[in-house]
Amino acid sequence: MDVPRDRLLTIGEFSRLSMLSIRMLRHYDEHGVLAPTWVDPHSGYRHYHPDLLRTAGRVRALRDAGVGVHDLAACAPFVDAARLRAVLLERRQAAAAEVAAASSRLRDIDRFIDELESPAMSTPITRTVIPARQVASVRDVVPTYADEGLLWQRLGAGLAASGAQVSPDALSVAVFHDEEYAERDVDVEVQLDVLAPFTDVDGVRFVQVPAVDAAVGELRGSYEGVGAVMADLGDWMAEQGLRPAGPMFNIYVVGPQTDPDPAAWVTQVCLPVAPAQG
Repeated sequence: MDVPRDRLLTIGEFSRLSMLSIRMLRHYDEHGVLAPTWVDPHSGYRHYHPDLLRTAGRVRALRDAGVGVHDLAACAPFVDAARLRAVLLERRQAAAAEVAAASSRLRDIDRFIDELESPAMSTPITRTVIPARQVASVRDVVPTYADEGLLWQRLGAGLAASGAQVSPDALSVAVFHDEEYAERDVDVEVQLDVLAPFTDVDGVRFVQVPAVDAAVGELRGSYEGVGAVMADLGDWMAEQGLRPAGPMFNIYVVGPQTDPDPAAWVTQVCLPVAPAQG
């Protein structure tokens, strides 16, 4: 031992210098994160080598970054730089997701405040028959509605592999197949009109889509406003004596791939309809 026992730091001294409470030092010892150098067999008092202060600094930094005690224990004795880097990168990704979620909540709050302070604007609703279409389609279950872009990426890659030609006036459509709103694991299909049939490749299928009688509300701006459009669709259908008759779908007239500014986006929110039964 480099330092005689009478030169080791008591747990109180080590707590002060490491900026970790005595309670946390005991907790970390019990969970294999930071063990004392020597424990008096008679009193049970913990004592620490001064060199452990640098280890304690790493423990504190990881803790402050949000790393839990289980992952801290897996990092002990905190000398494996590759392991520490992997844990920190994982925590960084989680923190970035938390920041994005917080930013989304702030936008929701600001939008709600604006709605309270501004007169309510209803969405004009029209009823139209969307003609039959032949499309390239990718359908899958994705984690959330926000992950729809993953399907568009697969559709683009599959189209390139198939050699299919996109129609000059192609509609970019996303169909939401779940019977109810789902928080996670959502069933989404993306479609793009093509000029002719092709052989299915890499999960991209050729699909004949029949004509559909739909109520359509136009959303101008970011997708965060879709809830208001859906409410207006519901009111309009009740007034017209109609009911939903199929999965909701969006037609992206102007979207992120053509304009990065959400204020410029134009989305036709469509709901198939049929007469309500008396």
